[in-house]
Amino acid sequence: MIEIAPGNPASHEPWRNLLPVVELLLAHGNRYVAGREGFVVDPRGGGAECALELPLDFDLLEAEVTFPDTVDAGREGDGILDRGTWCMISGPGERASRFVLPRRLDLD
Repeated sequence: MIEIAPGNPASHEPWRNLLPVVELLLAHGNRYVAGREGFVVDPRGGGAECALELPLDFDLLEAEVTFPDTVDAGREGDGILDRGTWCMISGPGERASRFVLPRRLDLD
């Protein structure tokens, strides 16, 4: 079982805790969206996103990964969001349903 720790918002790479999840998904056939390899930092300060081409395999994730309470990972959204760092792994379903990125309350 892969245990994911809460992300560190003070880190230069706040998404580092989510890298094992990305690596697992890539090892099982998913791939980065072309031209968007790895986590891409939002220039407006909204965190970072790793965009994957195929829907996230939640059967695999449920069998292999344990997430902390600060990470939202659910089939219905096709995305994984670390609320502590605002870093996200997104599948196509998450991106298609997104109208506006959530506003970061910690910057207000």
